[in-house]
Amino acid sequence: MERDVLTFAGEKVPLSRQDVKARILREINYLLLDRRSRVLYWLSRADSLKRVMVPILAEYELPTEFIYLAAIESSYDGRALSSAGAFGYWQFIKSTALCGPAGCDQYNWKMNITRWKDDRADLVRSTHSAARYLTWMNRVKKISLNGSGERDGFKDWLLTAAAYNAGPTRVIQRLNAFGAKSYWDVPLPSETERYVPRLIALSLIAAHRDFYGVKVHSRSVVAFETLTHVRLKKDLSFAAMARLLDTTPREIWRLNSQIPSEQSVFPAKSGRTSIAHTIHVPKGTVKKFTDQLAAHGYTGK
Repeated sequence: MERDVLTFAGEKVPLSRQDVKARILREINYLLLDRRSRVLYWLSRADSLKRVMVPILAEYELPTEFIYLAAIESSYDGRALSSAGAFGYWQFIKSTALCGPAGCDQYNWKMNITRWKDDRADLVRSTHSAARYLTWMNRVKKISLNGSGERDGFKDWLLTAAAYNAGPTRVIQRLNAFGAKSYWDVPLPSETERYVPRLIALSLIAAHRDFYGVKVHSRSVVAFETLTHVRLKKDLSFAAMARLLDTTPREIWRLNSQIPSEQSVFPAKSGRTSIAHTIHVPKGTVKKFTDQLAAHGYTGK
């Protein structure tokens, strides 16, 4: 690494600039002094979720550091709801979650939101959607910048992260208003001004735990298997599913938090229409689960 240059998500962060260094140090100090217990929780959760989340990010060639974006967004809480109505692990607002990109199926982030489930609270589905949305902004979305014409995507992960927080339109408008090309050179809304430096700071703390004196409590690694296109002949409650798998209803809901806790059931139908379910089960229990579903009349033998 060059002197006074930090590389984050493949982008050079010019630490030789005092304003840049000050913004990142401010967030490191804030996280370690004011939010230390929260950071310990974030890192513990990130460690337990990496086996699920990192391969999904890698599938879309996203920087591994973006796993910490979900920490800042939701504290890895699938049922997190913001005052602005953003929901789930990656804090999608409903309008964004329901509209994918036109003519770009490869990066279609659209999710299902119904009265009985919300994909924004599904760890796998929402991480795929967030990865697609981020990748689309970075590589595909038409970006028009003064003096540079139109191009495909921000081509810059720092600007992409800023756009995830503030919205791509606002970031583009500010870049054009100030004739800027770098995240560090354009004034953005106050939350976004701190958002990217905080993401960098958290990633640094995570990568250099001994240096920062951070001791993270280890959690069991989250591991599960997924069945797709499961069509049921009758409603399957979490309580019944727990009995079939010799576990607890709470564990079933932990794996399937896309279903509201007050619902606590995989319905067989919506009106008269059969539903194709995606169901997460504890690792190593797929065969047992499918056998038990058939044996108890939930599916055909």
